[in-house]
Amino acid sequence: MSRAATGLAALVLLLGCSAGEDAAPVPREAAATRAPALAPAQTAPQAADFPALASKDCAAVVEFYLEALGGHDWAKAALVWSDPAIDAARLQAIFEGYSELQLAWTEPAVEGAAGSSYCTVAGQLTDARDPARAMIEGTLLLKRVNDVPGATPDQLRWTLRSSTFVERLERSDGSEP
Repeated sequence: MSRAATGLAALVLLLGCSAGEDAAPVPREAAATRAPALAPAQTAPQAADFPALASKDCAAVVEFYLEALGGHDWAKAALVWSDPAIDAARLQAIFEGYSELQLAWTEPAVEGAAGSSYCTVAGQLTDARDPARAMIEGTLLLKRVNDVPGATPDQLRWTLRSSTFVERLERSDGSEP
């Protein structure tokens, strides 16, 4: 083969290779690697993520709840509730109007009954940044199962059963604690 023929053959091969690049279908594996990576799914906070929620001290759990509400961390505040019907969206709808939620509360009153303990905290809810907003008095009622054999970690921690601040919040099944 002559040089001219070899050069022409090389040119034809090069043109042939590049001509079909745009029209060639992309293999599925290549298409999958070109797709943008998905952001990792955000998981909702879990009670086990916060040691304060496992405290046997009712006041520590009340402080956790109030700090979460004050910080507008609705998902974190919802972890204190024992009822999934009282979730982050519901707490946000109730409390987001407070610029700086403040609750002055009394020392918790703890009573025991048939394997469970109940903690009642009374207080006064105000908005520290809006003195014109009326103060609301109410109570929080928490419950925990005493150290009963076979009790789950969720049963052994203090959980909110009802609240009378802003609106009456109670268990979705309507039962009394």
